[in-house]
Amino acid sequence: MKPCFVAFDGKAPGRAGCAFVLIGGLLFAAGCAAGQARSSPPPEAAPSRAAASPAPAAPAPAARPAPRRGADDGPKLETQATLAAILRVALTKNPELAEAEQLARAERELAPSLARLPDPQFEYQLWAQPLSRPYALDEAQMHMFGLSQTLPAPGTLDARAEAATARAQVATEGRKAREQALVARVRRAYAEYYRAEREYQIHLEHAKLAHAAVELTHAAYQGGRGTQQDVLRASVAITRLHTEVANVEAQRRTARGLLNTLMARPLDAPLGPPAPIDPARVQLRIEELTKLGVEQRPELAAAKSAVAARSSDIEAARAAGRWPSFMVGVQYMFMPMEAEAHNYGVTLSMSLPWLNARYGEELRAAEARASAEQSALSSTRDAARYELFEAIERFKSARQTFEIVDRTLLPRSLQSFESAQATYRGGSSDSINLLDALGSLLDVRIERERALVRMDTALADIERALGGSLPSAPTSEGHHDQ
Repeated sequence: MKPCFVAFDGKAPGRAGCAFVLIGGLLFAAGCAAGQARSSPPPEAAPSRAAASPAPAAPAPAARPAPRRGADDGPKLETQATLAAILRVALTKNPELAEAEQLARAERELAPSLARLPDPQFEYQLWAQPLSRPYALDEAQMHMFGLSQTLPAPGTLDARAEAATARAQVATEGRKAREQALVARVRRAYAEYYRAEREYQIHLEHAKLAHAAVELTHAAYQGGRGTQQDVLRASVAITRLHTEVANVEAQRRTARGLLNTLMARPLDAPLGPPAPIDPARVQLRIEELTKLGVEQRPELAAAKSAVAARSSDIEAARAAGRWPSFMVGVQYMFMPMEAEAHNYGVTLSMSLPWLNARYGEELRAAEARASAEQSALSSTRDAARYELFEAIERFKSARQTFEIVDRTLLPRSLQSFESAQATYRGGSSDSINLLDALGSLLDVRIERERALVRMDTALADIERALGGSLPSAPTSEGHHDQ
């Protein structure tokens, strides 16, 4: 028996049946090959960028640390909390970043399916079977078996493939944006943790100075050079310091809990003291920032890919309305009641898109969506430029404040306090001047740390606005590890 379709009468199907099987097999293989050829999306092309005039090196996108390093940093954080270690753990374990990664992967996996041919179809038809003998299949007029394949309008599959690839790139850039946003959140939380820790230590140091001032007022009162009001005033100053210490301690716990949350650790997980911030490393040449653009931001790259996807949608809609789609098929017909029992047929049909106004409406809708994406790109670029401008202004203000406090106010406040101590011991001043000088010194020291933290936070926001680390600024890993 020949390796072909077997008819109901048990006889070999003959050359017509073999021809049906051969043609059907070729049609099926062609459809599968076409779908397989489109199963992989084209390589992701980076958004085109206009050539720029000579300028400082573009911001380097922050590389994601290896996951195994983040997993080893947990015990080290209990001894000292460095920004580099916290970032490694956060980038490895943060569930928001894992969510974004899986969403991007889903888009990449989905993209090839949108470029494949529709499923081939198989059909069977039974013609003119006598109702009086429904099971006598050999008395039917015809048994027809068919295979068919729909072929979309030329150009539509390619356009859909390009649109799907562009949307997958949007998701990939979205994951990068989530990563950079996480880095910025970690840096701000770390700066807040550093500020609370430094203010806590400063308050403890000033509490000792206040206790020494109380003892000094007691000695002066017992020696007849002071008054009871001096002693009470010093005691009130100590009470206020203890109240501020309690508030700062609460801020420390809150900042520690936020960092643990960003690292996907328990809220009360132990976290060592932060590494000191070196003021010399929180410097930046502002004039260079005016030459750096925001085109490296992943949000802008995502917006550009969205524009490209909408442009491909326009091409797909235009091709669907301009060219017909086709359906080709082949049938094998077994007619047991005829002298020539084995036959075959061929089907060819095409759509008439020119008679349907739907395609023109879809094309206009696609053009409107593309225009909307272009506006969204402009809006995203403008917002990024303002973020950069605002962060630079905050950095300049914080740097100016820090320099004034560090070079002028802090030395003078220290001299004023030492002078007030000396004059009070000599009996030529009262406790008001002494406590005022002590309070001014406390305020100036706290303001110095806050200005330093504002500089560091503004620097993180500048890098976030640029879309990468600054070429003239320390990287996140080396920033706090000194």
